[in-house]
Amino acid sequence: MKTLIVICGAVLAVAGLALIAGLLLPKTTEAKRTVMIHQPVDRVFSAVADVGRQSEWRTDIGKVELAEDGRSWVEHTKAGDRIAFQLEGNRPNELFAISYVAARGFSGEWVGRFTASSEGTRLDVTERVTIPNPLVRLVGRIIAPPGSHTDLYLADLQKAMTAPRAP
Repeated sequence: MKTLIVICGAVLAVAGLALIAGLLLPKTTEAKRTVMIHQPVDRVFSAVADVGRQSEWRTDIGKVELAEDGRSWVEHTKAGDRIAFQLEGNRPNELFAISYVAARGFSGEWVGRFTASSEGTRLDVTERVTIPNPLVRLVGRIIAPPGSHTDLYLADLQKAMTAPRAP
């Protein structure tokens, strides 16, 4: 019986420490990335803005369900997550901005700014993610540190842009 009490006390202590650690982390993080893609800006912008086809080149997306309004969609990740997106801004070859809410309780904004150059396209991305739950926040920081999803997205985009049948 004494061992059970000690084990329960240890579990509660670890949970309490995890909660405190999560509370000390900011609810919202921001990641900024810049990448040069050696393709024309219209081609890069088209790949980003054609959200219905992103499951063809993104390694983390299983399928995309487009709404009839053309301004919202749901992504189903290969990990089983469901994320609802809303188009917030679209200036062809210049800006693509979205907001999202995940079934797991986090939300965010993603803004891509496109600049044509002699080398191709410069893409500047800013992503802000808000995780209200302190325990989810802590686990999220460990499993997917700020910027990790943006890094994967940009790596997939660069790979798709250099593939023989790029989008």
